[in-house]
Amino acid sequence: MAFTRPDPKMGTQGDVLGLRIAAFLIDAILFAVVSGVVFGAAFVAVESPALLALVWLLGGLAFFAYFIYFEGTSGQTVGKRVTSIVVVREDGRPLGYGGATIRTLLRIVDALPTLYLIGLLLILVTDDNQRLGDLAADSVVVRTT
Repeated sequence: MAFTRPDPKMGTQGDVLGLRIAAFLIDAILFAVVSGVVFGAAFVAVESPALLALVWLLGGLAFFAYFIYFEGTSGQTVGKRVTSIVVVREDGRPLGYGGATIRTLLRIVDALPTLYLIGLLLILVTDDNQRLGDLAADSVVVRTT
């Protein structure tokens, strides 16, 4: 399942901070609900602590895979789709899997020390409102047309 890639409205990256936060919250809630059901079922069904740890590890990998897949195919996660924003390369081209992977892996740093503080600070001080993942992937988040 992938969304069709919407047309980006380039030059709007300066006014999407609230939408970016809302999109991430939507994605986080969606992921929490789905993983809560899966982890709840696993907790009931699995008695081995090692297998339960594996389920948790796979859940973490699924979180990263979610962003890589959806941003790599259409530039939008469910949250970005709901808030009408899209992640694209700085020139408006699609991000692709390579850019989405770089952007997603750097979420680990952007999230430090807590609540995406580094990412938020970078968005506020960079010219194109980019977090570290955006800077490394040459991407911007803009409104859709």
